[in-house]
Amino acid sequence: MKTMTCYYLDSLRPGTVNLQLQQIINGAMNLYGTQSGSGVKLNWVNARCPCQPGSTECGYFMLKFMKEIVDEGIKILVNDSVGGGNNEYTDVDIDGIREEWSTFVASFIYQ
Repeated sequence: MKTMTCYYLDSLRPGTVNLQLQQIINGAMNLYGTQSGSGVKLNWVNARCPCQPGSTECGYFMLKFMKEIVDEGIKILVNDSVGGGNNEYTDVDIDGIREEWSTFVASFIYQ
């Protein structure tokens, strides 16, 4: 929010920002700007990220992106290094996220 930058990651169709999503977020930020009395103009950045091989892995990719951003900080987006600069995550990377998620859910359920 400090830099008014919106980083866009799309593991399925990288390349351009989804226009409908951009319009929705820009509209929400304009409403925020109107209510707060300040002008808001977002800087959109299409961050480079690994691509998923199929159409069913998006949840795991989103979790992996979030984990990397939390672990590494915003600099990972600024430096275009989500996924360590690789074009795709390996099966081992995705299996690691599956394992972490299932361990978390199991510990939450069986407290």
